Amino acid sequence: MKKLLASILMLILLLASPTYALAAILSLSPSTGTFNTGCSFALDINLDTQGVSVDGTDVILIYDNSRFSATSVNTGTIFAEYPGSGPDDAAGKVLVSGLASFTKSFSGTGTLATVNFTVKGSAPAGAAQVKFDFDSNNRTETRDSNVISKTINSDLLNSVVNGNYIIGTGTCASSSPAPSILPKTGGQGAVSTPSAEIPVKKTLDQYVDKTGKGPGTSEFTFTIAIVGSVLTVLGILGIALL
Repeated sequence: MKKLLASILMLILLLASPTYALAAILSLSPSTGTFNTGCSFALDINLDTQGVSVDGTDVILIYDNSRFSATSVNTGTIFAEYPGSGPDDAAGKVLVSGLASFTKSFSGTGTLATVNFTVKGSAPAGAAQVKFDFDSNNRTETRDSNVISKTINSDLLNSVVNGNYIIGTGTCASSSPAPSILPKTGGQGAVSTPSAEIPVKKTLDQYVDKTGKGPGTSEFTFTIAIVGSVLTVLGILGIALL
């Protein structure tokens, strides 16, 4: 009986481990703002692994190339290599791939890359979006944005924060990206700089993509996992005591 109880306790501890609440987040910073025709602006692609060590990230950004032109990509330093990264302006896409070295994965929050855009002079005023190619309902899709861990052998990307902007007609000096604040999170390889900003006040909208998809917050996933684990263990214990 003592061995059974010890095994049950170990099972609870394993299932309740935070590493099972996989919820990596990709976000654009700034995620809102006004950019005027004929002017340039830059967007940071930020990665938050939620404490899990990751070995690579693929990002595909989609934008309206009748309004914006992606001119260049400045890769970050959170990964060792960035093969095949750059804009495909004819297709209205930006591709960024980051790979960790064999000896050092990445865990924490940091800037994957910075993408430089120009608002076309012919762009109509009004709302415009830059968004991640990401289907939260299909975790086996490998042709969209993803965050990979060799240890877990799974796509860890749970949600994205797209960018929603306003195209104005003023001067370039009056373009105004919305300010953000970076929460300082630890972890191996973590980067905390003003360019890697993610809003501190996290709402549900920030944990799902703008189509309304997405399984929700990592805290909710973790809570459900613990409740399910405890109920399962209680059932096993009840059978054993009969």
